[in-house]
Amino acid sequence: MPLDLQLHRIQKLLTVLGNPHYKPQFIHVAGTNGKGSVCSYISHILSASGISNGRFNSPHLITPRDSIQIDNMPVSLKLYEKCKKYIIDTDIKYNIGCTEFELLTCTAFQIFAESQVSIAVLEVGVGGRLDATNVVPAERTIVVGITKVGLDHQNLLGKTLSEIAYQKVGIFKRNVPAVIDGSNEKDTIEVAEKEAEEISCTLNIAKREEDFSIKSKLLGDYQYDNLAVALKMVSLIKSEKITKETMKNGVESTVWPGRLQNYKLKLPEFKDKVEILLDGAHNTQASIELGKYLNTLRTENNFIFIIAITEGKNLASLFNPIITSKDIIIFTQFNDNIEGMPWIRPSNVDLLKDEVKSQSIPHKEIYTIRNCRDAVLKAYELSKIMPNTKIVVCGSLYLVADILRI
Repeated sequence: MPLDLQLHRIQKLLTVLGNPHYKPQFIHVAGTNGKGSVCSYISHILSASGISNGRFNSPHLITPRDSIQIDNMPVSLKLYEKCKKYIIDTDIKYNIGCTEFELLTCTAFQIFAESQVSIAVLEVGVGGRLDATNVVPAERTIVVGITKVGLDHQNLLGKTLSEIAYQKVGIFKRNVPAVIDGSNEKDTIEVAEKEAEEISCTLNIAKREEDFSIKSKLLGDYQYDNLAVALKMVSLIKSEKITKETMKNGVESTVWPGRLQNYKLKLPEFKDKVEILLDGAHNTQASIELGKYLNTLRTENNFIFIIAITEGKNLASLFNPIITSKDIIIFTQFNDNIEGMPWIRPSNVDLLKDEVKSQSIPHKEIYTIRNCRDAVLKAYELSKIMPNTKIVVCGSLYLVADILRI
């Protein structure tokens, strides 16, 4: 089932549910890369400031329940199952036909309402203008933000940066302050400025040089840009509870699994734990940033890449920023039965290998191992006979999730 971006179904369902999305106040974040990190920074700052908060991210990492958090902890299974059943039963009762993501979004709204959170932080699923999260009312929205915009989901959002940016800035709301990552391309900034002027909202451009006194523990140079967006958005929340100290404490406690995450994996077949780098880089922009980080390690390491990607991705744009002729590629496939996302499919490993060769993408050696656990075991074996190699898992958050399940 392909994605179907419309708002009428979720609006109807929320109406018959009694509009749970009118209960908390909202912070809304869109963008191609970095929006999850920004949401996590903000929710951790809110928690450090003693402000009860919820957070809705997508896609989920392990299970859909992970995507709905209360004070930075996954919602309890009991509350999740109760609200999920209520939402699905209501959708069926009124024959509305919401998509799985719309049902999950409504579940998040219901959970936030029942948990009586003060502020809910929402990450856009796809795009922004027609995303299910964009039903939140302007009068309940504190601030909206746009992270780095790049080329992704072109079949849904448009072929150019400007067309994609137009969809992202669709979350702007009248008289609600907006923030945009100042490192964006000029075309993206101009689209945001035009939208802000048309709907009468104040646009703030976040630049990383504005505040270096608060440091993130998340890896990657791009996190300075994400942090700048988060801090600028938080500065627009009118609350005496938020201070310089609580902002610092919140940022320092922020975690964001699966994004440049060093992880020590132990399997029964291993003699010892093996350190792997997990990164969900799945588009050109994210691969470029991953490549920048890997380049800081290349003086001492070459890499064994375990890679799975979603069908339809451009391999050259994904691989050229990260892989050299000294690196080994192990193509694998993530589980194609992803809960709540039936439209997601992994690329076939043999087709990936053929495409790498046809496009002359540099590499040392390629292995194709469909089962990701077997792929990890192969990488471990190779790392033991090849000194100064580091294992990197990338290409899809769904692959990262499978590795974490292992």
